[in-house]
Amino acid sequence: MQAKKVTEKKAFEKPDTGIFYLIPDPKTLRYTLWADVDYPGHEVSHMMSWDKVVELLRRRFRGKYVDIISNNYRGLPRGRVTETSGGWIVGHGNDFQLGEFKHEILSEFKLYDAEAIGKVSWEYQDHETMQALDKKEVESILGITLSKTGFKLKKK
Repeated sequence: MQAKKVTEKKAFEKPDTGIFYLIPDPKTLRYTLWADVDYPGHEVSHMMSWDKVVELLRRRFRGKYVDIISNNYRGLPRGRVTETSGGWIVGHGNDFQLGEFKHEILSEFKLYDAEAIGKVSWEYQDHETMQALDKKEVESILGITLSKTGFKLKKK
């Protein structure tokens, strides 16, 4: 008698929640996704995580006075993943090409299983948009021009 082949069912991986930014990289001229994930008892915020973003920008934009933008946390494309009773919401400010970064966001926040069963929604949220003054300051200090399709280095 031949043994029955048993297939092991993969367990559902619970997604993470938290915030993300798209960080310009002057070497590749592309954004990279940076995330800060909530942990039990602590929800991260854009304002509180901005110091970590500034540190990364300092390494990428050597020679620029990056510390000047320490209060401009609404100056880069960003978003937040939240859990609701029906699933997860990826809120974004519509300041970037969502399709281009969807894979990275799904991966970073472990959203693939939830997305596969229709439990992830993607929505524009006004409070996640870049603010004009913060954006202008970030562009001026980093020497870049930000747009929905990416960023460009300003000519010297």
